Amino acid sequence: MGQTMSQRRLESLEELILASLNPKAFREEVGLPHPLAKFSANGAVKESLYADAIIEFIKDWTCEAPESVKRRAAKWFLFESEKAFFVACFEAGIDAEKLRSHLALLTS
Repeated sequence: MGQTMSQRRLESLEELILASLNPKAFREEVGLPHPLAKFSANGAVKESLYADAIIEFIKDWTCEAPESVKRRAAKWFLFESEKAFFVACFEAGIDAEKLRSHLALLTS
């Protein structure tokens, strides 16, 4: 039988902080797909440091100040790299051409 909100145990602040440090577990708990799932090469993104790095580069490219070092590095990785981007995408199970084409649409 389901529990109502008033019957559920409240998590401690420490438990909430620890849970927030594991985005995969949170996504699975609430049923969200991987942020790059739309670009998966074989139906699923491999949870890995490669996928995490790609997400971080996208965040840096979109959220950092225009002249920041992090944004310039992210732009190089996402749009100019001839090897690093493709290797990271392959290892993460991501279609690199599809992702790069999608990101390029955001620049125009």
